[in-house]
Amino acid sequence: QDTWGGSARAIYVVHNVTEFPQAAHAVISADAATLEDKYAYPQLLMIPPEIGNDAGVPRLIHTIREIHQKVDPDFAFFVNDHTYVIPAHLCKYLEHRDESEDMYEGHALRNGKDDVFNSGAAGYLLSRSTMKKLVERFDAKDPNCGFGDKTTGWLQGNPGIVTVKCLKSLGIQAADTRSTNKWHRFHAFPLTRVVAGKVDEWYINKHKDMDGLAGFHPSYNEVLKGEDCCSWDTVSFHYVERKETKALFAVQEQLLEHPHLSDHEVKLLMQAEWPSDPKDIGFYSMGLPKESDANAWRNLIATIRKISTRATQRDC
Repeated sequence: QDTWGGSARAIYVVHNVTEFPQAAHAVISADAATLEDKYAYPQLLMIPPEIGNDAGVPRLIHTIREIHQKVDPDFAFFVNDHTYVIPAHLCKYLEHRDESEDMYEGHALRNGKDDVFNSGAAGYLLSRSTMKKLVERFDAKDPNCGFGDKTTGWLQGNPGIVTVKCLKSLGIQAADTRSTNKWHRFHAFPLTRVVAGKVDEWYINKHKDMDGLAGFHPSYNEVLKGEDCCSWDTVSFHYVERKETKALFAVQEQLLEHPHLSDHEVKLLMQAEWPSDPKDIGFYSMGLPKESDANAWRNLIATIRKISTRATQRDC
């Protein structure tokens, strides 16, 4: 709410208003015919009590249906609550796209020989057309779309895989969303880790042989680090908790207002804003480089400058 949520027109999916009472004025639920203030954000989307915390597939189906039918956006970006989003870059990415065309886009990863899915951690986009087709399949209780005996406990914890299967049955698949076949826009790890190249082995492996799938350039097989980790119009970073979110947002705001800050000034700004206690950093995040690691600082500062320029700012 204090950082990117308002400008992103964020809607938080909750089981109870007490999870985010600040948005109690704008609740989307079966009991709410109209919102008290439909133009105020963030808003809440209430999950009905019959869908429990462990029911990932029904929760996702309900969320997509409610967003499509009650909010009806041109595009929706589905992302979890510890992902940092840069709304202006998301708007830039979408500014020339058509909501009447199908879209399932984010950070594509390989899942087996022939399947590709978008990382739920990095977030993924659906267009109005695609949400409409999904809801039609949900209403028909299509076994390819989360209905049937094969919706296991593992799938309940990874409902995005069910969405992929449903989309595949519709002929819709993930795409290469990088800038100039090189720089990723959607990131499944936090800024500090993607710059340092300290990402998990499974993640690296799921990029291998992507060029064997339609629409993916051979360069997709390699996960880049340093300044090459990220596009100028990067949209998201995952595993960014509250204090790190506030720090990253504050540094970006200062760079947008004062783009001529020296590298030394940017370093001091980051050190002043960033949480230093490990428990205040996301459990899967990483702190700032050591004071003496000049190369790490050079890469980190170059990257945060790269993703914080006025040229990439767009209003939706």
